[in-house]
Amino acid sequence: MKKTILFLLCAMALQVSVAQRSAEYNSTDRLFNEGQAMFKDRNFAGCVDKITEYKKQKPHPTLIQEADFLLAACDYHQGKSDSELILREFLDSYPQTSHRNEIAFMLGSVFFKKENYRMAEYWFKQSNINLLSESEQADYAYRMGLIQINNSNYSEAKRSFGLLNQYSEKYKATASYYLAYIAYKEGDYDLALERFTPLKSNTDYKSEVLYYIVQIYFAQKRYAQTVQEGQSLLDNDPQNEHNAEIERIIGISCYQQTHYQQAIQYLKPLADNPKELLEGKDYYQLGLSYYQLQNYAQAILYLNQSNPANDILGQSAYIYLGQSYLKTGDTNHALLAFESASRMDFDALAQEAALYNYAMLLHQNSVSGFGESITVLEKFINTYPQSVYAEQVNDALIDVYLTTNNYTTAIHSIAKINHPNRKILEAKQKIYYYLGTVDFTNENYPQAIENFTHAIASGDYAPDEKQQSFYWRGESHYKQGHFPQASSDFHSFLAIWDGSDSHLPALASYNLGYCAFKQAQYTEAQSFFQTFIRKEQKQGQIVADAYTRLGDCYFNQRQFGEAATAYNQSITIYPATGDYALFQKGYVMGLQKDYNGKVAQMDKLLKDYPDSPYRPDALYEKGRSYVLLNNSSAAIDTYQNLLSHYPNSQWARSAGLQTGLLYYNANQTPNAITAYKKVITQYPESSEAKEALQDLKSIYVDLNDLQSYADYVKSVGGTIQFEISEQDSLTYLVAERLFQKGDKAKAQTAFIHYLKSFPQGASATSAHYYLANLYFEQQKPDLAQQEYAFLLNAGNTQYSEEAIGRTAEIQYNQKEYKAAMESYNQLKNTAATKTNRDAGALGVLRSAAQLNEYYALLNAANELLKDNSVNPEIKNEAQYHRAKSYWELGEKKKAQPDLSKLAQDTRTVYGAEAKYLLAQYAFETNNSKEAKLIIQDYAKQGTPHEYWLAKSFILLADIYVAENNPLQARLYLESLQTNYKKTTDEIQDVVRERLAKLARE
Repeated sequence: MKKTILFLLCAMALQVSVAQRSAEYNSTDRLFNEGQAMFKDRNFAGCVDKITEYKKQKPHPTLIQEADFLLAACDYHQGKSDSELILREFLDSYPQTSHRNEIAFMLGSVFFKKENYRMAEYWFKQSNINLLSESEQADYAYRMGLIQINNSNYSEAKRSFGLLNQYSEKYKATASYYLAYIAYKEGDYDLALERFTPLKSNTDYKSEVLYYIVQIYFAQKRYAQTVQEGQSLLDNDPQNEHNAEIERIIGISCYQQTHYQQAIQYLKPLADNPKELLEGKDYYQLGLSYYQLQNYAQAILYLNQSNPANDILGQSAYIYLGQSYLKTGDTNHALLAFESASRMDFDALAQEAALYNYAMLLHQNSVSGFGESITVLEKFINTYPQSVYAEQVNDALIDVYLTTNNYTTAIHSIAKINHPNRKILEAKQKIYYYLGTVDFTNENYPQAIENFTHAIASGDYAPDEKQQSFYWRGESHYKQGHFPQASSDFHSFLAIWDGSDSHLPALASYNLGYCAFKQAQYTEAQSFFQTFIRKEQKQGQIVADAYTRLGDCYFNQRQFGEAATAYNQSITIYPATGDYALFQKGYVMGLQKDYNGKVAQMDKLLKDYPDSPYRPDALYEKGRSYVLLNNSSAAIDTYQNLLSHYPNSQWARSAGLQTGLLYYNANQTPNAITAYKKVITQYPESSEAKEALQDLKSIYVDLNDLQSYADYVKSVGGTIQFEISEQDSLTYLVAERLFQKGDKAKAQTAFIHYLKSFPQGASATSAHYYLANLYFEQQKPDLAQQEYAFLLNAGNTQYSEEAIGRTAEIQYNQKEYKAAMESYNQLKNTAATKTNRDAGALGVLRSAAQLNEYYALLNAANELLKDNSVNPEIKNEAQYHRAKSYWELGEKKKAQPDLSKLAQDTRTVYGAEAKYLLAQYAFETNNSKEAKLIIQDYAKQGTPHEYWLAKSFILLADIYVAENNPLQARLYLESLQTNYKKTTDEIQDVVRERLAKLARE
């Protein structure tokens, strides 16, 4: 059947032309005709032989072009390697040839075979399909269709293969296949599947068709069919070049159906074969298959091989990596994975989950105690205030705030939170309270007051802490001597307290008692001490002290019977500190005229308390009792005992004076003269010396021996003025009254004028005392010290004790620690009041510490710690210095008990260092496990003294290096480098040095 849209055959035109010539040249062109016939029969080798022979016999000029065409066409049909060259030469030789259309087709086909589709397309387009044979037209359409597919010109390719599918039996199946392929490439999977399905039985295309059908099912997410068809393809054609891809698709389809074990079965061999280049998402799904089967080690392996990029898949991979690392206990890598995912914003929910995991993990496993998780947690709260995780993150943030002891950082963090919820505000109030307690513990009372005030002003979110802030602010005021303010806070505390613990309310009453007592409000103080005693359940030292102060209140109100009863209670409850109560009890007996009872009490004090600071007082009062009992000899013996053992006591001067008077009254005049002269000699500038001089004068008058008196006065060198001039007296009196009125500037000028006018005046000692205190208040230590030196050189006067204390303080502040230690030691040994004796002992301790005189430091610490009444702050300081002395003296084991006690409270600087030293000792004694436990506990416990925590982490890094674990050492050092913010100490330099050493190794 003739097809009008097809084939005008150039071969037919050639046949007609040759036939005409054959008739004309029949005799000479036989070889040409034979060759032409062979060409028609596709005997291309025979054709070449005939035409070649023909050309040797001088062919007719009109047939030469036809002969060359036949040779070129045979070369092409025989697939000769030089066919491109021969065809091009023909065109070059005959540019106007009528065979140009055929030659262009042949050249296009040559290039097509070489897969040079650009040149193939060029030559095919030089050929007119309508001038080609039917067979060539089919080849042309097929080849141009493939070229168009290669160029992704699917619309033209469809036209070519559509015609072939309709009109060419040769290419019908092929055209159907490529039409299906084009539909597949264009994403029309239903059409592609419709066209591929009939070809499943075609042996030529079966494998390819099944491959694409699998791909289509996979693209359509018809995973069950994908697996079924894919497995069929693998079974039917195990050597197919596409099998690796099919296995990959089956594996992913199994994963999508949650058939994780089957997914691994197909994907793992591909992943482990270096020749198979899987994509990142394939490794990702293999890793997730292992993750779902809880094989986290393998999950980590393949998720890492997915090489997570900065995209949504990478974000998800990092999240699963983080979870897998967590499951295997690798916290550090989990942190890194979650942190990486949290920086990606492709999936907002995933980013939120990643940041949550990172923040919580950092909180739970922080490698330092510097609150580095606070920054991440607060970032989460500010970024996702409405998150489903917000409450948990808030709780974690609060936990960090309240457990790290890094309260200053916590307060700064809260200030950055845009919308703090109630829990955060509750934490804020608590943190201010805790900051106050830290400052109080470290004796920084002004700052403690400020922080407690912030806590009180922060609302009612943490009622217990608010209530306790009133209490501790009151304690802080009390420590500074602000008794009215302290009293106000204790009253406020009692007014609002609703807690179940009754201890603090009792202590508040106790402290109110002291506030009133310090202000001489004895009736009010009495009431509060009674309230405390009634509330306090434990009968210990503090209750004994309350009874003592209650006794003092009664005493000052002259209720002596009640006072004696209270003192008795104090002694009974806590005998260790009963010396003062015992002394007061005896003193009260004296006031009640029970002098024998008083003597008995003083004797008991002297016997039971050999180290009591009240021994000089007891001896003096015992002597007075003997005087009142008219037992002069016993009184003299007692006073002599006092003068012998405590010559520098304030009572020694009076005892000497009383001894002289007792001798005089007993008509033992020579002994009286000796006693008075001793007072004058030993205490020349004291008021007692002046009184002794007056009494001595009376004795010499009675003896009618004024010359001896005059000689004696002359012998003492004028140190004591016999007659006080009126000018001397009035000049001093003016200065003193100016001082008493508060006009200190004029008073100072007046005292200087007095001393210039009367350098040896009767009141010179007092004038020097006033000037010394004025200079001290003005912070003129050099001038003050000159005046105090005069007082100290004047011997034992009523000003000696204060002069020693102030001199010691000036020397210490000017870093004259050796001199300060001597002065404090003198104060400790001579002070009349326990407060000053304690101050002297503490000054010796601190001076010895500055001098690194460890044996002296040990003695000072031990002496302080023997005193059961020493306050907790001083006890901590003494224990610290005792421990440090043992440490520096090489007796580190002896330091451990004190260090262990101190380390229980790392809020104090002593506790912070002690914790570090405990870890250091454990490491030095080859107990690295214990050292690590101490440091890990330290990180959890936290401290406001970050330097010692940083030192502990450096020590921890050293421990890991010693254990041949440099990676862990580097982790801690790098964390320290990032999170330790101070630059004023050596920590960062040490960290850099350690890291550099690790890098070299």
